[in-house]
Amino acid sequence: MLGVIGDIVQDVVVWQEEPVRHASDTKSTIHITRGGSAANVAAFAGPRTPTTFIGSVGDDLAGFALTKDLEQRGVTVKMQVHSAPTGTIVVQIDDAGERNMFPSRGASGELETIDEQWLEGIDLLHITAYSLEQEPTRSSVIDAAKRVHQRGGKVCFDLSSLFTMDLLGDELYLAYVKEIDPDFLSANSDESERMDLAQGDIPGGNLKNFPHATLLSRNGAEATRVFREGKLCAVVPVEPAPVIRDLTGAGDAFNAGYLVSYIADGDDPVVNVRKAHQLARSVLAYPGAAEPL
Repeated sequence: MLGVIGDIVQDVVVWQEEPVRHASDTKSTIHITRGGSAANVAAFAGPRTPTTFIGSVGDDLAGFALTKDLEQRGVTVKMQVHSAPTGTIVVQIDDAGERNMFPSRGASGELETIDEQWLEGIDLLHITAYSLEQEPTRSSVIDAAKRVHQRGGKVCFDLSSLFTMDLLGDELYLAYVKEIDPDFLSANSDESERMDLAQGDIPGGNLKNFPHATLLSRNGAEATRVFREGKLCAVVPVEPAPVIRDLTGAGDAFNAGYLVSYIADGDDPVVNVRKAHQLARSVLAYPGAAEPL
């Protein structure tokens, strides 16, 4: 079974309909959706494979609504409830679909040690770098990854954000990732280059710290490169998307598509990445990290 642990927040998605009018009103359309990179992966995976999500919300209406949103997508939800409010992120989308994000993570940073029973049956665990930003969530997800490994399971880690790298510093960030010891690393090209994992077709020096991991180096509309045992093993082109209105959640959909295919089709990087591209492409016309139910 696939398990996902990490952030779940309410996204306030602002679609600009004109350039920003400084110190005045800007015409826009606003959508309120479920967000959080980890929760998005679970939401995309839930209709396609048995999935458990473990996270933390506040004792408020947003936390209740987000829990129900995941359950409606077939996800088994294990949620801690804390006094901090449920996290919120304002996502500003320009007319090219690119994002600016303004996060207030709230209860997502309050995740405490995870009950052992909540991890039962999880043999493939996905976590994101956002969970490394603060305690106690950082220690909780690292501990969970170690326990899944101890039972013979595998762990996928999304590098997630240059902001997290800036916040922690590259050396400390890398040290935490080494503790997690992921079997799969997912990163966009900027993140791969920043952490010296890969630059284009060339493996980076830090890839040697993960000799048995598969690196999925995404590059937007350009081909995804797959590295294994420190070597380039596949280059998978991206089919053009008919509509691109909102890039929010495309990377999360990619991760969900890859992991679902890995479970269903076995370990075939080309097949797995093609299905990841297919799912990512399907969400680009919708607000936030969403697809039609």
